Amino acid sequence: MSPSSKKDEMGAKEQHEVEHATGDNSESNSDTDAVDPRLENMPFIEAFGHHYHISGKIFLPFDEPERKRLEVQHKLYRHCLDGALTNTRLPLDIAQIVDLGTGTGVWAIEMAARYPQAQITGIDVYPIQRRKGVPPNVKFEIDDVENPWKFPDNSIDFVHARSIAGGVRDWPALLRQVHQKLKPGGLFEMTEIALNILDFDGKFAEADLCPEFLQIFRDLCDKVGMDFNPSPHVPEWLLDANFEKIVQRSEILPAGSWAQDEKMKTRQSLMNQITTEHYVLDNHCGLLFKSCGWTKEQFDAIVPTFWQEVQAANIRPYITAVFTTARKPRKEESA
Repeated sequence: MSPSSKKDEMGAKEQHEVEHATGDNSESNSDTDAVDPRLENMPFIEAFGHHYHISGKIFLPFDEPERKRLEVQHKLYRHCLDGALTNTRLPLDIAQIVDLGTGTGVWAIEMAARYPQAQITGIDVYPIQRRKGVPPNVKFEIDDVENPWKFPDNSIDFVHARSIAGGVRDWPALLRQVHQKLKPGGLFEMTEIALNILDFDGKFAEADLCPEFLQIFRDLCDKVGMDFNPSPHVPEWLLDANFEKIVQRSEILPAGSWAQDEKMKTRQSLMNQITTEHYVLDNHCGLLFKSCGWTKEQFDAIVPTFWQEVQAANIRPYITAVFTTARKPRKEESA
């Protein structure tokens, strides 16, 4: 067997193991190469080789590499939830579900199979949703999630939001709208990646890797008024919006090649697919850095140090996914 054939066989085996561990099957077969006609004629801002919303207010791209990254990320989140689609325990008779920042729509489509009686609406600023295999109980709306929603107050059973940091400027206002639209007793769940890179062998969850790069990133976020790391503040914002039963759960996402047990190896394999230089830095930093006056050459000059730190032989890097759940009180307090 040739080296290339052996490599292909190993890659196929690894992919099979990932799909088995995430509960992934035909549910997750995507058609991300199918392009919505609206996308072909959609005006955009180009930054560091990626396409962003023409408004300049959405710091997440919408090109093909990003669509493929979102599909892998979906598998990664499912693995964190032991194959489930939510961290929230939902009633079987749930009727109205809204998915904020639906992306390719994969979560909404798979939820529709689990809850065929529910009407599921996915909202995203980009028309990048799958075009094949969309169940009749799923619909997609192209809109900014921070705009007023069309749903009546007290009409939604479950609101789901995932990886929308970079597209939300006023988190407290968004969470107030979630509360307003949920029925009494309605449920909310959001998932975000924490903006920290940590060493598993270091001071657990205390010392950042790549502190210089991350500080530059945070400073630029402050400059443009964009919070890419909302999770630490979300419990307080939810309390202010009158939610209850607020719980956060963090899951380790290892990168590199240090994971030992099968569970972490599967996550690591998925992480390594989307933590390349192209995915991690260029696409999520492009518009942010360009908006703050950085050139691609200036950006490229600081990238090697970032990767040297992350890929050092004595480092076991990981990030965390933070799942936050909450409930609107069953009965509103009387005035």
